[in-house]
Amino acid sequence: MIEKEGATSAIILRLTAGKPVEFPAEFVSDIGEKAALTVLHHKDKVVKLFPVASEDIYLLRIEISDLSRNFLKQLNFAFNDAKLSDIIFTTGVCLRGERCYYECYFIPDQLVVTLNELEESLKKIPGVSRVVLRKVA
Repeated sequence: MIEKEGATSAIILRLTAGKPVEFPAEFVSDIGEKAALTVLHHKDKVVKLFPVASEDIYLLRIEISDLSRNFLKQLNFAFNDAKLSDIIFTTGVCLRGERCYYECYFIPDQLVVTLNELEESLKKIPGVSRVVLRKVA
């Protein structure tokens, strides 16, 4: 029985390599969606689950070689031009080892440009060394 008093509910799930994780029926019913974007944050070893209506979700990963004050402003301009505003999850700008990244997950239906056009506009931002844009499997 899952407790529903308060702001959250919690359960312990068993994690076995190569085996699916099963959620109790009450959790699935309360979530109300048939799919969820599941993100593993490597640094913190935290898994986040985001219920989604569409499985057409893309990862945008920007590797930043030179982080400047202007980077976030330029990123915001590129997102505004593409009408990318509904982001499911973002790391913001973060370090992993010696590398600096910005990552986010989004549904591309909202874009007013093609994925290639978005990618090309992001590559033009000073300090960006690489852009990865791919569908999440």
